[in-house]
Amino acid sequence: MSPSAITPRFANSTNDANNDYLSDGLTESLISSLSQLPNLKVMARSTVFRYKGKEDDPQQIGRALQVDAVLTGRILQHGNHVAVETDLVNTADGTELWGSHYDRSMADITQVQGEITRDISSKLRIQLNGSEQQRLQKGGTNNPEAYRLYLEGRQAWYGRTNEGLKQSIALFQQAISADPNYALAYAGLAETYIVAPGYDTGIKSKQGTLLADEAARKAIELDASLPEAHAAHAAALAQALKWSEAESEFRRAIDLNPNNADAHYFYAFICLIPLKRIDEALQQYQAALTLDPLSSIINTNYALGLMQAHRYPESLAEFQKVLARDPNFGPAHYRFSQLYATTGRFADAIAELKKAVSKPGSWSADAKGYFELTKVFLGFAGDPDAGDDASAIAVPAAIAGNRDLTFEYLEKAYAAGDTELPDVIRCPAFDPLRSDPRYASLMRRLGLPE
Repeated sequence: MSPSAITPRFANSTNDANNDYLSDGLTESLISSLSQLPNLKVMARSTVFRYKGKEDDPQQIGRALQVDAVLTGRILQHGNHVAVETDLVNTADGTELWGSHYDRSMADITQVQGEITRDISSKLRIQLNGSEQQRLQKGGTNNPEAYRLYLEGRQAWYGRTNEGLKQSIALFQQAISADPNYALAYAGLAETYIVAPGYDTGIKSKQGTLLADEAARKAIELDASLPEAHAAHAAALAQALKWSEAESEFRRAIDLNPNNADAHYFYAFICLIPLKRIDEALQQYQAALTLDPLSSIINTNYALGLMQAHRYPESLAEFQKVLARDPNFGPAHYRFSQLYATTGRFADAIAELKKAVSKPGSWSADAKGYFELTKVFLGFAGDPDAGDDASAIAVPAAIAGNRDLTFEYLEKAYAAGDTELPDVIRCPAFDPLRSDPRYASLMRRLGLPE
């Protein structure tokens, strides 16, 4: 039996939570390398990590994720030595397809990922051509300290907190200092700069775009076959409004690794939606969800895409599904509130948004109340001249029917290089404004079709 879909799952058996970065990092590294094997679908990190710390057996996981096999493993560290035990389990009947044990010094831990990937490809009789074999060996490092710093940086990045993103930047920079030729560390740094402006990191949109582009270009210079580098570069190009170049880079990233859920997701979110190719965007969202079905952020923005397509009942059902599984996920409450406000359900809109706002207060159940609460949520009550989130403030301003104020915020967003403006501009709230000459002028400057 040769599985067509697989999910890796490694556990930290050292009884030291500080070593989670090692088991989590090896899991993520294997997801990245195994996903480059031809004709094999590999579940993405955010879905796999839903099962972290749980005792579900491989068959249960396989049925839930609809995969043929689960790669389980344990990592034990004894001083300067690391033992990695692996088992590839057939989820249909629980039998072992393959198993192995790797005992390495910490200095050689970077080799284990490649060895496991090669052993699994051999067991599954996956034939790799010369370029595919070469690609699996590139992008990494032989420096164990750089590898450790990279894994810790990734762990902080996935947490998506203000402090975590600041920490991940520092860790990726330290990894690069330890190994200046570490392409993956540059790609990780680029991805962090792409998302950092959306959080309280002190990095503004224009600065983040420039830094992301610089880091991604360096990653490609070091390894032109690294999918993560092309995906990061594509995102930076899209944020710089270089649409045709961005699309070419997204397609290159997906060609190199069709299993990269983030590449499909960002292609939809920051390229195809702005270009008004909504149906194509929804297809890319669905491709991402096939690989990462439990990702709250991908599901949330897929629901947003359905709203942008004016498919309101489907959008509502998707938001409800996300929040049933992850009731504390703030971005879903925020976007769901936009759907309710767009469809005139202001009491529901305010109730949803209040779940994402930890500040006390009361707001009228109408368009004005929703506009005021959104200002509080995005921090505009304290900093009315802020530009990075101005496009988001324009949405409730448009819903409230204040045309001049809406364009004032849209112009602030454009001047600040607000990276969410090209996506936000496709919200149905702006439908009544699309015949306004100011709208046509903005779209020309953004390089987007009206």
